[in-house]
Amino acid sequence: MTSIGSSQKPKSNSAIFLDTSLPNMARIFDYMIGGTAHFEVDRLAAAEMLKMLPSLRKWVRLRRAFIQEAAQILRLEGFTQFLDLASGMPSDDHLHAFAPGCRIVYSDINPVSVSYGRSLFSEHDNLAYIRGNGRDPEAILQAPEVLKLINLDEPVAIGLNSLQLFLTEAQVQHLATTLFDWAPIGSKLFLVFQTHGELKMPEGYYKFLELCRQAQLPIELNTLQDSVEMLQPWHTSLVEPISQFLGLPEDFITEADQEGIGMAFYAAFLLKQ
Repeated sequence: MTSIGSSQKPKSNSAIFLDTSLPNMARIFDYMIGGTAHFEVDRLAAAEMLKMLPSLRKWVRLRRAFIQEAAQILRLEGFTQFLDLASGMPSDDHLHAFAPGCRIVYSDINPVSVSYGRSLFSEHDNLAYIRGNGRDPEAILQAPEVLKLINLDEPVAIGLNSLQLFLTEAQVQHLATTLFDWAPIGSKLFLVFQTHGELKMPEGYYKFLELCRQAQLPIELNTLQDSVEMLQPWHTSLVEPISQFLGLPEDFITEADQEGIGMAFYAAFLLKQ
């Protein structure tokens, strides 16, 4: 047994990723989007989550499909550098696959995502994966990898993924203003707004939030208007239903997917003018 005062060799990146003593949210989400970076313990946990929130798999896959489409659009617009927050597993179908040759810094608070990303990108000069907390954006922006790969003489594409779901209103506003002050003119945020509709029966919404918490997803939803306003002073460039953005049938999002609270998904780009 190791004594309290003794030194322990830290786990390697691969050892952290391969630790299957507990399921990990990053690997669970990777499983739900059809990735390969997961284990039986994660698949079993995902099955339990889906019993409570059957629409969860669709949420996760819609968000990844948006990232893929957004990456291609932004690259065609001339963006050559990306800062991605709350990135999750950097699987083969993430940003770097759809914006080849671009400089990309991924970040996440989940140590499994970070360890896997660092191993995956160790020999890529234009890609990096860092440990970063959306509640402390200043630390992310001062990370050596960001200072090395992001050139503030040209616009930056900044992905927020699902981060807004897990932060308070004040934390989202702090994140938005910090990124706005840092980013060059012409930079863009890209993300999916996951919103609730008019709550005629608020008890249904609270029940939904409790189900999310039971599924280890302590999230908060907002209306579309509130979601956009939290990100000021960024200027709305495009906000449209995600089915429309991805060219999916209008009925792709079903009534069951809305979980009884009018839940909706919007593709969004916001600009620093």
